[in-house]
Amino acid sequence: MPINYNGELFPDDQPIFTAGNRSFRYGDGLFESIRAFDGRLPFFHLHWQRLAAGMDCLKLERPRYFTPVFLENEIAKLTNSLGNWRIRLTVWRCGGGLYTPETNLPHFLIEATPLPSNHFELNETGLSIGIYSQSPLPISQFPNSPFPQFNQFPNFPISNFKLNASLPFVLAAQHKQALGLDDCLLRNTAGRLACATSANIFWVKNGQLYTPPLTEGCVAGTLRATVLSIAKTLKIKAVEKRLRLDALATADELCLTNAVQGIRWVRQVEGMEGRFENGLAKLLLEELNQETYISQSFQQAINLKK
Repeated sequence: MPINYNGELFPDDQPIFTAGNRSFRYGDGLFESIRAFDGRLPFFHLHWQRLAAGMDCLKLERPRYFTPVFLENEIAKLTNSLGNWRIRLTVWRCGGGLYTPETNLPHFLIEATPLPSNHFELNETGLSIGIYSQSPLPISQFPNSPFPQFNQFPNFPISNFKLNASLPFVLAAQHKQALGLDDCLLRNTAGRLACATSANIFWVKNGQLYTPPLTEGCVAGTLRATVLSIAKTLKIKAVEKRLRLDALATADELCLTNAVQGIRWVRQVEGMEGRFENGLAKLLLEELNQETYISQSFQQAINLKK
């Protein structure tokens, strides 16, 4: 499968970077994990909003050509606007320099991995997860967005974005692998639960849906935003609330969300006696697939008019 490096296609085993690459040296960039359904990207607008806000936060310039349409066309060079894919779009600061960069212009790389399904599927058996307490994520002391045009990202500095420097998540994934778990929840510097290794967390108590606020150090997940919107449509009360481990033990349901895997329900947490249910997770997933289908149909109609 080829890769798209700055608009040109290369074999995925061909070296394209030098030792001076700033993403390699400093993690000086960010990425998006995007799911394509039958060649379409129904939630791409959410990925673009987060990417654009993240580039602004890193003070990466966005040239005139660097638009959502441009990036969608670059993705289509790999997918031909057909099939089901996991897309990784990585953007970093080009040029050399030490900590002080020589330029703030971006380079990009797009990779595509095929997926078997054109819809989200709930995991048949619930996840068994643990808690990773080392390498805590930073919480935010800034209640107001430094980027008013991106008011869904109230956190500053940069923990809401998917950064190329993601060592806490790598270490947490290594921890869950060593213990034979499906995933791990990460704590923040206040000792509260923030997110999983590659997912946001939601829990249900007495029919109400809860998730940690973005100021708790979690990534501003695109599916997190979608689930909150779906809950509003279904008239399910959804609350952003800080989460301590003892409060999690009393929850009725627990699930993890991300843009590629959708909604996955958790059966048990290591060290807790109880088992979590999945009734609301099933309802949310059904509505999510319906919204995905509607978004795909709407996008197809727009493309036909072009």
